[in-house]
Amino acid sequence: MKYIKLNEDEIERRVKEAIEVIKMGGIIIAPTDTVYGLISDALNEKAVEKIYEIKKRKKSNPCSILVSNKDMLKKVVKKVSFEEEKIIDKFFPGAITLIFEKNEQIPDIVTSGLNTVGIRMPNDKFLLKVIELLGSPIVATSLNLAGEETKTNLDNISKEILNNVDYVIDNGNTKIGVASTVAKIDGKKVEILREGTITKNMIQEVLEEEI
Repeated sequence: MKYIKLNEDEIERRVKEAIEVIKMGGIIIAPTDTVYGLISDALNEKAVEKIYEIKKRKKSNPCSILVSNKDMLKKVVKKVSFEEEKIIDKFFPGAITLIFEKNEQIPDIVTSGLNTVGIRMPNDKFLLKVIELLGSPIVATSLNLAGEETKTNLDNISKEILNNVDYVIDNGNTKIGVASTVAKIDGKKVEILREGTITKNMIQEVLEEEI
């Protein structure tokens, strides 16, 4: 396991290293804008399975994926509605995960066999560059054993987790410190599955705005 304190001058080098680990099916720890995450290639079933094992997470509990741009999102979902486009344009990149109907590119292990997947674009320079240059989405689930609190820094991280990952990026405290809002948009109807810093009212206001 390689542990890196991220330095602004070394971002390009560290991005390349992280991508190599992910391409080989490895697991990395890195901060998002919200909380720290356990990260793998979303299209590599064996790598995603490792994340479930490391977290001791039930396979009935789906993971979300992160993308670097709207085009990448559109390649892994069946459709993006007009209303969803409005929310994406307003809040991506940011602390909101939207639920979409996935296409066959996303392995069933990611979604626990569901036909839907949560997708987010993180507002984090390092992670966005990793996803962009990797060229495909990543799984990013909170850095904690199942049932424990999410982590906003790498203080007191479980040795059990550290001993089972390949590459760790430490960039201090995350910017937001709260897990993302998870929302499902159906026309102008908003269903909140988990509320974070972006509230139902904020989303509703965008949907009601006249173009």
